[in-house]
Amino acid sequence: MNPEQLREALEARAGQVQFGPDPLNAIRTRIDRRARRRLRIRLASVGGAVVATVAAVVVGVVSCQPVPRPQPLPPIGTTAPSPAVPSPRPTPTVAPTVGVTVPVYWVGQQAGRSVLYREYRAAAVPADTLDARIAAAVGLALSGPPLDPDYATPWPAGATVRNVTVDNGVSTVDLIAPAPAPIAVQQLVWTVTAVAADRQTTLSGVRLSVNGVPQCGVLTRADASTTQAALWLVSPQQGVTVHSPVTVTLDGSVFEAAARLRVRDATGKVVSDQPVQLSIGAPQRGQASVTLTLAPGRYTIEAYSVSARDGTEINLDGHDITVE
Repeated sequence: MNPEQLREALEARAGQVQFGPDPLNAIRTRIDRRARRRLRIRLASVGGAVVATVAAVVVGVVSCQPVPRPQPLPPIGTTAPSPAVPSPRPTPTVAPTVGVTVPVYWVGQQAGRSVLYREYRAAAVPADTLDARIAAAVGLALSGPPLDPDYATPWPAGATVRNVTVDNGVSTVDLIAPAPAPIAVQQLVWTVTAVAADRQTTLSGVRLSVNGVPQCGVLTRADASTTQAALWLVSPQQGVTVHSPVTVTLDGSVFEAAARLRVRDATGKVVSDQPVQLSIGAPQRGQASVTLTLAPGRYTIEAYSVSARDGTEINLDGHDITVE
């Protein structure tokens, strides 16, 4: 197409364009419509962000814990009360006890008959009273065991002390036990009166009650010559550990007050064997003390006497000890 033909074509097309009465107004209308559409889109975006922000704030308010109110301060010059502290549970209290040493009699065999031997035993009492000491000593006499395995208690297992009182020179001992044998009764009578004598108190007798039944009124010590062992070692007691020199004490009622003291080492060999003269002879009871120098080791100390009739050993009482 040559330039002339192009110009004719454009003129013909321009003649076909239809203009309204106010083409400028139409253009403005179209521009305004487009602007309002863009504004709606922008507002929609902003509104969504606002909703999301409000929701987040609401969720945050719901999930937060309320802030505690501050406590008012105390007036000046006063002390704020301490916060309440739970009271600790009370600690069970243990009743205090007092350690004492009490004489206790046991039953052994000598010359084929049952006789009484004495030991000194440690005990714990709630208070250092005569009643408490007697109750402790009788409790030991009932239950044992004695230190020396050659001694024993004549009471069966389960025998117990229910109550002990001392009134007007008589001690009343209430037991729970089977009916006792005569030697068992004398064991308790000698024990009770020995505890009193050890506390410089003289008792005229013992009133024994078994299972609530009184036994034969007021009981007294039977004749010592037929009830107590003729000879025994007072100290050192069975099983103790001592230092040399060792003091040995004897008590007994033997003919012409003549006793003997023998010492054996751990192998049974006799280390020494010597006569001991008691303070008084039979039928009275005498005492004597002997000092021995012994090397460290284990020993058996034996007190005995010799029969005036045939020269045989009689009235043997021995204790095993350790010398350090």
